Amino acid sequence: MKLKINGEDKLFIFGVKFIRNLDKNRGVEGEQNGMKMNFGMGLTVLMPSLVTQDASALADALFAAAKGNVTQDEIDNYIDNSKNLEGLFKQVINEIKESNAAQPVVKNLKA
Repeated sequence: MKLKINGEDKLFIFGVKFIRNLDKNRGVEGEQNGMKMNFGMGLTVLMPSLVTQDASALADALFAAAKGNVTQDEIDNYIDNSKNLEGLFKQVINEIKESNAAQPVVKNLKA
């Protein structure tokens, strides 16, 4: 997916790296045998927030998919100034649903 941010086309990829980035930032943390652990589930936690159109979830999704080519501030500003925020949510959700890496999680959330 491409978005024009600050006059430049930026690429967003919703693959395995996207899911890994979400697990780091939105994953479920806990403790096992006295050790702090991240149990993943970032996409599982993110999807309901995207469906209810939580702007911070949208920003997190875009940042996780950006592959370092755009800053969090640039994404936040893009969302704040978006003329079609609802359309952006739909576009991101559709990209996630079509992602090979994300399809099993999305399918299980529907069940």
